[in-house]
Amino acid sequence: MKIPKIVKASLFFYVAFGIAILSLLPPKQVELGSSDKLSHFIAYFILMLSFGIWREKNKHLFVGILLMVAYGILLEFLQGLVPGRVPSFLDAIANTGGVVLGACLFYFLTKHRPSLFITREMRNDRGAVTKIIS
Repeated sequence: MKIPKIVKASLFFYVAFGIAILSLLPPKQVELGSSDKLSHFIAYFILMLSFGIWREKNKHLFVGILLMVAYGILLEFLQGLVPGRVPSFLDAIANTGGVVLGACLFYFLTKHRPSLFITREMRNDRGAVTKIIS
């Protein structure tokens, strides 16, 4: 089944928007439990995977990594402007770790398990991929 590109883009932007909202709300309105760093890691892992699914090709992953890391750093900086919130270098490190692992997983899946993204009809007679699902 082919998923429309607008659905993939919407997923990415909803995840990015959700992270921004949770990052910039005053602290009394956000309770994610005791493992703050794990929450950051998982959120940015999902963000990077959704970016990969939207952009589809591995050639965009490096740019995606840079953009998602910059996004995480920007949100950490903006937290300093929210009353009751403080930016955290360790949160930025957790964000970066989630981005990098998400990119690595997406790269691995597209290189070593292309059947998750590529149908049989998209292979030529020698088995080479001729087109990625868009």
